[in-house]
Amino acid sequence: MVRAPVFQTGDEGSIPFTRSYDFIFKHFVFCSCYTFPMSTTISFAKINDKKIFNILTEPDKSDKKIVIMSHGFRGTSIGPARKFVDFERLLLGEGFSVLRFDQPCSGNSEGDYLDSSFNEWIYTLSHFTEEYLNKGYKVSLLGQSMGATTTMAVAAQQRFKGKIPCIILWVPDAKTKVNVQNDEVYEEGGQQYRGSFWIEARDSDFFKSLESYSGGIHLVYGEEDKYVSQELRDQTIDAVARKNQPYMILPGQDHSPWNYDEAQKVYKQEIEFLKKYL
Repeated sequence: MVRAPVFQTGDEGSIPFTRSYDFIFKHFVFCSCYTFPMSTTISFAKINDKKIFNILTEPDKSDKKIVIMSHGFRGTSIGPARKFVDFERLLLGEGFSVLRFDQPCSGNSEGDYLDSSFNEWIYTLSHFTEEYLNKGYKVSLLGQSMGATTTMAVAAQQRFKGKIPCIILWVPDAKTKVNVQNDEVYEEGGQQYRGSFWIEARDSDFFKSLESYSGGIHLVYGEEDKYVSQELRDQTIDAVARKNQPYMILPGQDHSPWNYDEAQKVYKQEIEFLKKYL
């Protein structure tokens, strides 16, 4: 069943006023050995004067527990090698709702990639986090690469203290040192960006946020990560281990994407982890 597009208006207040153009689809997901009904809402939310693409997928019988997924630098809402989509299907089968979205200036969202701002990434994820908390959901955050760095910054915000029971960090880049100039234009993977993105990421202080966050953390790194240095990986692992939180090191794996079998092991552990907290 396809419902005609409708305009939905969000509440005014601490969440920025939102108008979204939604398409609702009711269909079945086929995943491994099971089939289950689910609904998908595709919309563009107006956040900080930009139209932000987002897709909410929920099982028919929602338990109002949701995982909000944040992609990395030059990424999109499907995740590397569609890992967000694959994991979403498993989460739906376990009764979790999932929100995926494209950060401002990324994917289907409005804006030129050159204008990407890490501070705006934090603002956007904070918006969605507060929105779903206010809707009565139990919220967990999952981020990959710079999306994990964003997740850490948001989870540690004072206004969310005690409200986000757990987070999942896939290959976070703590960015304690950067070698860029604020207004200089750089290029990577066919995309141009300003050095200010990385300066803002550094200034968000990943390790301070990690130290102050009191919820559950599940950390994953590839053994052969080419983007996050061994020194930063070790520092992050040590900080998580000191909090008695679990982590995985995937043998022979890079930053992304991970091979299929290793990814399945990650998904299995993440679901067990989420069930402890949500």
